[in-house]
Amino acid sequence: MNVNLDSDDTFPNVCLTDSSEDDLATEDLETLAVLARAGREAQQQLRQPQHNIGLRGHQYILEVLNGNPRNCRELFRLEVDAFRALCSLLRSNRFLKDTRKGLTVEEQIGMFTSVVAAGDEQRIVGQRFQHSTETVNAHVRNVMKALCRLGTHLIYPTHTSGVHPTIAANPSNYPWFEGCIGAIDGTMIDAVVPAEVREAYRNRHGKVAQNVLCVCDLDMKFTFLYTGWEGSSHDARVFIHALSQGRNAFPMPLDGHYYLVDSAYPCTRGFMPPYPRERYHRSDRQGQRGFRGYKDYFNHRHSCIRNVIERTFGVLKSRFRILRLMPGYKVGRQGDLIIACCTLHNFIRMTSPNDWLFEEWRDMELSPSGRAYSDAAVSGNHPDMTVESARAMAAIRDDIAKRMWEARSGH
Repeated sequence: MNVNLDSDDTFPNVCLTDSSEDDLATEDLETLAVLARAGREAQQQLRQPQHNIGLRGHQYILEVLNGNPRNCRELFRLEVDAFRALCSLLRSNRFLKDTRKGLTVEEQIGMFTSVVAAGDEQRIVGQRFQHSTETVNAHVRNVMKALCRLGTHLIYPTHTSGVHPTIAANPSNYPWFEGCIGAIDGTMIDAVVPAEVREAYRNRHGKVAQNVLCVCDLDMKFTFLYTGWEGSSHDARVFIHALSQGRNAFPMPLDGHYYLVDSAYPCTRGFMPPYPRERYHRSDRQGQRGFRGYKDYFNHRHSCIRNVIERTFGVLKSRFRILRLMPGYKVGRQGDLIIACCTLHNFIRMTSPNDWLFEEWRDMELSPSGRAYSDAAVSGNHPDMTVESARAMAAIRDDIAKRMWEARSGH
């Protein structure tokens, strides 16, 4: 049988290709590979970092500090002089230092105040300072720790004996309240806690918060802090527990001196509450100028002096907006953040007495609905809750109230 090899029908399912066609296909594949490689290299060359818009962090800080003072006030909630003084203090005491990657102390403070005071999200702060969110978070934590260390030097009683100048300068208060060295109260700070303990932190207003117990002097500076109590804790319970814990070293007043407290606290040596079942706040009087007697008048003067701690809380929360909307930090870190804010509050009060927020709150009085729900502080001494102690403090209060009423009446 003869087979015609030239016929196309002999092997219908077999495709015969010559060598020239194989060479062309290989060249095409190599060309495509080269083009793909070149495209990847070009893409890598054109790739831009995310944080490359505008000035870098340190340059940005310099522009703010050397520019209009209102910029520093609005962005960092500090005056320029206070900002520079804080950086100098933290650097000179080695609480903070410039990093090896070039982040200056000024830049770290700027990121911290942007997050804590201005209330900006860390993502926004990262874009502003041209850093990643992780970098911002790390340095916010570092500055917080540095301020907590500084707080051991700034949060302490400054006037423990004699007559406080604020009392001595006001004839309505001197000599009646010459033993007053400050006020005790508490405030609710927004908290983020695990679901299993959330109800314990829910306060009487239905908000999840922690009770922060504070002592302040008559200059609107904090002299003692105690953080971490659940928002549902009652004032008296916190007060008794706080004073009983020696490790907290509560600054007990010397003999003849006392703190002003509200009616939630016991009347005992060192702590003077107002008269119960009498008008107290200015709003309770509804514009009435007269007084019903020595107890009513005493409560009025007591309220005017003790109002210093409510105004101090007002300045604190107005400056540090994060305290009204706490991020989801761990509970321990939330407490440290509060201490850091109070430390910075004291520093500003010491270095910038004419700070605009202190001026705004200097003569302001809060209504009962707006004032902080009271709690207490902590102590290295067991509280004297005996009947004798309560009677002794009540006798001092009666003596002050009656002498003050007689002097007002002209008797």
